[in-house]
Amino acid sequence: MATYSIYHAGISLNTFQKFTLAQEITKIHANVTGAEAYFAQVIFKELDLHDCFIGGVLLDEPHIFLSGQIRNGRSEQIRKQLLVEIEIAIQKITKLTGHQIWAYLDELAPSLMIEYGQILPSVGSDKAWFATLPASIQNKLTRLNS
Repeated sequence: MATYSIYHAGISLNTFQKFTLAQEITKIHANVTGAEAYFAQVIFKELDLHDCFIGGVLLDEPHIFLSGQIRNGRSEQIRKQLLVEIEIAIQKITKLTGHQIWAYLDELAPSLMIEYGQILPSVGSDKAWFATLPASIQNKLTRLNS
């Protein structure tokens, strides 16, 4: 339900940093939104520093750009809390400062999203949606959530 794409330029993230960031972002998403952990995905993509521009000027220091896609239907307070907590986690793990981390959230209608072979439920209808999944998928998601 939530896909967080992390584009990093001028900073190499090792496997442990990626794992730790994915774990932290997943935990933050679950804690702040109340959604199950198996609904959060984190994807990493390294960019060449020389392919990034801000204000038409070549980027001259490391940056992380996070683009998050979440289901619509959450309050402004929840969306802000997600952004702030994720930025703090990125700072802690990468040692970058706030001005080097840019984060954005896009909201999508659940009816325009499909995961695990099913159109996604509206916020608050997760349990009913889960019950409609095949047992093999339910077992997989239960393992992911533990």
